[in-house]
Amino acid sequence: MKQIIGLFIGLFMIINCYSQDADDKNSLSLSFGPGYIMRQDVSFSPFINSDLSFLNVGLDYTHQVKTFQKVSLRFGSFNPMVSKPYEFTVHGENETAYPHNFSLIDIDYLIGKAIIETEKSKLIVGGVLSADIQALNYVYGRISSFGYYSAFGLGVFGRHSVEINDKHRISASLQLPFLAWLSRPPYMGIDDEFIENISSHSGFKTLMAFISDGELVTWNRLQTFDAAMTYMYSINEKLDLGAGYLFEFVHANQPQDLISFRNSINISLTFRF
Repeated sequence: MKQIIGLFIGLFMIINCYSQDADDKNSLSLSFGPGYIMRQDVSFSPFINSDLSFLNVGLDYTHQVKTFQKVSLRFGSFNPMVSKPYEFTVHGENETAYPHNFSLIDIDYLIGKAIIETEKSKLIVGGVLSADIQALNYVYGRISSFGYYSAFGLGVFGRHSVEINDKHRISASLQLPFLAWLSRPPYMGIDDEFIENISSHSGFKTLMAFISDGELVTWNRLQTFDAAMTYMYSINEKLDLGAGYLFEFVHANQPQDLISFRNSINISLTFRF
């Protein structure tokens, strides 16, 4: 696991070195917008949890000279609840049930090269390293259960961009990890190993313990991909205004089925330098 984290850090340092030798080949983009999730994890419940949230933000850094490189960070927070808020009694006092809370973090590093390039379009293919980390708090009245999901993936990506004219551009991309270090909780969320992992009472140490308990899986155990479409409008030589759609899919089959669909629509502002 330490080698994987070290690889991510090393790749980020490489990007920083490349960015110092070229002008106007870099871009920094901030995005935000609504997201909708449908998620079912049978390890905790057969119910399908869904929610619409406006707390979805992203930050992208892109460097493009001889190679295409991109680092992407996204965060989303969702509060699904199967039923309407209800009241319950604890020691004679009335309490109102809270919804679940899902906090999702995605970090991607892409590196590739254009294999087809014309005056108006470009097709880039390459490799992707992805980190998908989810902290999940399932609340059932006065009882709650903590869940987690993390997948550090290695795979491929493709990106096709078309310049309509000097002001308008569109692009479509697909990321497809085929090998991943997957960590998930046991059935019903708790076993002896889970209790041992949280015994440090340190958030970071607990997270590292959960990740270390994972295993290397391939497509037969974990199927996941990200598909995106983006429209960009050039405001001036340095600024672009964009609108995009992102679809994220996750399916894991052990210890019990997990399936997740996530749709996001975002508005972005991109600065080129």
